[in-house]
Amino acid sequence: MKHFLLAAGLTLVVSMGMAQQDPQFSQNMFNRLFPNPGFAGSNNAICGTLLGRHQWMGFEGKPETYQLSLHAPVPVIYGGVGLVVYQDQLGQEKTFGLKASYAYRRQLGPGKIGVGLALGMINKNIGSSWRAIDDYTQDPSIPDAGAGKTAFDMDLGVYYEMNKLYVGISAMHLPASSISDNGGVQAVNFTYNVQRHYYIMGGYTYEIVPADIKLKPSVFIKTDGASTQLDINAIALWQDKVWGGVSYRLEDAIVPMVGYQQPFGNGIGKIGYSYDVTTSQLRTYSSGSHEIMLGYCFNLPDDDQVKKVKTVRFL
Repeated sequence: MKHFLLAAGLTLVVSMGMAQQDPQFSQNMFNRLFPNPGFAGSNNAICGTLLGRHQWMGFEGKPETYQLSLHAPVPVIYGGVGLVVYQDQLGQEKTFGLKASYAYRRQLGPGKIGVGLALGMINKNIGSSWRAIDDYTQDPSIPDAGAGKTAFDMDLGVYYEMNKLYVGISAMHLPASSISDNGGVQAVNFTYNVQRHYYIMGGYTYEIVPADIKLKPSVFIKTDGASTQLDINAIALWQDKVWGGVSYRLEDAIVPMVGYQQPFGNGIGKIGYSYDVTTSQLRTYSSGSHEIMLGYCFNLPDDDQVKKVKTVRFL
């Protein structure tokens, strides 16, 4: 019965598309480039972040998501550049995305603003290992031999930070592409409609000096216009090394998280872990979700110092 329901659910995805199609992460405070290209180059360092998530443990065909993001400031082009690669799999449904971003950055009041554009591609693929009670080969809406196509993708975002505060707003999948594949010689109507998604993020750092603790509350909101997801987060960083906190995803999960960061080489490495305690009706069937984050940043050299070089003309 479970296999039948999975096949039926995926068939609905193929024919109609789903709300909230983007990958879900809990450690969103470390994942700002994916939803907002305006973040690229914002911390004056070359940074890389790797995220891996196994969602709804206990379900066959559970969501599994992996993402790599890189970004750096490039003063010569008045901003920063970034790259995001991700793969998201749910049962037989697999999504692969690749996008490069540029953010124009400038001083605005007491802070800096970044206006970013990301261009790339999104690939949607459906496998062929169907299980059902009825003969699904007779249904042209089910790609029994598999199907998949690639479409153009584009995001826009604005990111602003000042002192200890940051805010961002962005829109993803602006072309709202329709990915179609007739299966070649196979009479199959595979259509996947990519929905536009909109994001709002914000956070603040409050320092408790005597205890050497930094409190970092933040919010993360995403919507496709039909449904909305709200994450409320708070972490405490002690001595700039160890952090712990919790996130609450409205009507879905409570997420405790821990992490550690340490100077390494010419930069700082960090590792974080979070565990989603499901609060929705899925808690009866799922043992929760695991997510791990690895990150590394190294600062660029300070170019403010005047450099002098002697020549044979001026001894």
